[in-house]
Amino acid sequence: MPLHVRLAFAVLFYLATVGCACFGQSKKSESPFPTYRQIKASQPEIIDQVPASNTFIKTTAARVNLFNYPPKTVTYYLNDQPTTDVKYVKEVLNNKSISVETISISSPTEDGKRTIRIRYEAL
Repeated sequence: MPLHVRLAFAVLFYLATVGCACFGQSKKSESPFPTYRQIKASQPEIIDQVPASNTFIKTTAARVNLFNYPPKTVTYYLNDQPTTDVKYVKEVLNNKSISVETISISSPTEDGKRTIRIRYEAL
């Protein structure tokens, strides 16, 4: 091997060993990840969307049997019209052109009667 090639290898070896000591990290840090305080924004977060009012509507789909209560213990209100005729209520709700909006079942009173309010819309 020619002398200039050997000299080039020696210089590269020297730079590699000395360069690592000069430019490398001499002391390892305790934690490789930043802490929350280091990455926390100085300004509070910005919320892009706020509801128009403080009311929230929770919509759920559930299967409820409205007709398994003892006879003559339930008063049904179909669009604010009271009835105790279970057959009529079943007829109205089985109509395919009816879209039920809300169903509200009250707790039973002291004498065991309850109120079921059903709001619906004819399609």
